[in-house]
Amino acid sequence: MSKMNTINETAKLCKEHQIGISRNHIRYLATNGLIPSVKIGNKILINWEQLINYLDTNTLNTQQDCSGIRKITA
Repeated sequence: MSKMNTINETAKLCKEHQIGISRNHIRYLATNGLIPSVKIGNKILINWEQLINYLDTNTLNTQQDCSGIRKITA
């Protein structure tokens, strides 16, 4: 069975492995279902191997607007 880590532990592992991802971004990925996670009480547990797999296989979509303003065509 794989080891599950809290968000703080996962952020610490990211820092140790020099992966540029913040604790807040890890929380965002978990709460929005972008990476598999388990919520137990107030804690969110994340599988380290699945996070690394997500980071290795997913890329940024360059077509996605980050401003929050959608384009209108006339």
